[in-house]
This record gives sequence, structure tokens and C-alpha cells, in this order.
Amino acid sequence: WDTGWEFRMASSPVLYPPPAWTNQEIVLYHGTVDTAAAVILKGPILTRLGRTHTDFGPGFYTTTLLRQAHTWAAQIAATKPGLAQPAVVELRISRNDLARLESLAFVRGDFHADDFWSLIHHCRRGATDHGRPASQGPYYDLVYGPVAAFWNQRMSIADADQLSFHTAAAEAVLNKSVRKRII
Repeated sequence: WDTGWEFRMASSPVLYPPPAWTNQEIVLYHGTVDTAAAVILKGPILTRLGRTHTDFGPGFYTTTLLRQAHTWAAQIAATKPGLAQPAVVELRISRNDLARLESLAFVRGDFHADDFWSLIHHCRRGATDHGRPASQGPYYDLVYGPVAAFWNQRMSIADADQLSFHTAAAEAVLNKSVRKRII
């Protein structure tokens, strides 16, 4: 039976094993400009200050990828020539604290991921909620998934991710994090 999947075993032992799992903190990065980085470091982080018409709605956006945060920081600084310098803030967050948040996660961002693209279109058009029942509040605390490149064409950015924080519960987790500016 041919499933179209091909599995391969490594021909040699792993030369660079990962560190032992200890439920260690997750490291997230926020790309921004120097003036905003100073406010984030001083705290508190306020999710309501996030822009509308974004992939997952207004919130505080992070990534697990330092290179992606560098790119975001450079793009934001380029919109303010001579007024701001790129900055990246590193946040170290307890996985247990993240696990307590009401979360929505998307693994795929390909053309056929209708649920992902449905939320992207909903939020990019300026929605002020995640379409949840009123009894649960308008937003998920945390949304994780791919990054839309051209949302009207259903194209995502390869090897990019985003974690967006949207609620007071999410703010509490962010504000417990260890934060430092790395650029």
C-alpha cells in the first residue's frame, strides 16, 4: 500500500543530541523599535495597545525565531527613518504559565488550511474578537501559528511563526516573564 509518504532512518547516530527535556522556559522574541522596547522592558506590557488588521487581531506579537524578530524590527524602524532604531526584546516564559492560557494553535498555513485562513481574513478585516461565544470572552488568550504573507492569496511565510497574546490573563504571563533587550 503506497501512501505517498517516505520515511528514512538516519544512517548514523545523532551527532548533536538536544539537551535533556526539563520543561524549560520558552524563549520568545518581539521585534520593535528602541522607544517601544524601553516601554516593554519597564512594563507592564498591555495587549490592548496592539494594532488592528493583523493576522490574529490586536495583541502583543512574538516569535520563537530571533531572525524573524530582527526582520520585524528593521521593517518597523524603516517606517520611522531617523526617529527610531531597530530593537529586539527577548522574553523567557514559563511553559506551565503558557499552558494555563486558553490557546488556539494552527500548525498549517498552506492554501487548504481553511480554518487558519478563515481567522486571518476575519482579523485582517478589522474584527474586534475571535468569534467566541460571549460567555468565554471575545479573544483567546494566546494564538499560535504561521505568519501570513499575502493573506488574500492564502500564502504564508515559510519557516516563520507567531505567538500573539490578547487578554488580561495573557498580559499577566507576559509581565511575569524575564525580559531583556538583545539588540
